[in-house]
Amino acid sequence: MRDLEKSGRLDHTLIVLASEFRRDMMTEGRPEKKVRDQVTVPKVINELKFYGMHRHFTAADSVLMFGGGLKKGHVHGITADERPCSTIQGRVTIEDLHASIYRALGISPCLSYEIEQRPFFVTRDGEGKAVESLFG
Repeated sequence: MRDLEKSGRLDHTLIVLASEFRRDMMTEGRPEKKVRDQVTVPKVINELKFYGMHRHFTAADSVLMFGGGLKKGHVHGITADERPCSTIQGRVTIEDLHASIYRALGISPCLSYEIEQRPFFVTRDGEGKAVESLFG
């Protein structure tokens, strides 16, 4: 990234670092035992107490984006300090994240291609809206 910035190519390059789920940094149980031996895991999650058992929190996530015309040092959104660490301000949907990525690449989030007489959009149903506050 520093090489791209030094050579003046970072504004024309988009770097995205994202993961599937946000994870809690707490360690549970005893290190010498496997987690599955410590916790009874139900086959069907039908009670609220079982959500987040694997430390997956789907109500908030972090994505790092560099270059591509994005503001430098900009932080968007706020998550709660306490569990379940959900988004409390500036929620961005997957469609809007994808639309923001496409906007940085100069591609309309409404772009679609017709395949077998059906439209296929670059964002789900072309509904994504770029988060304009990310751009400088």
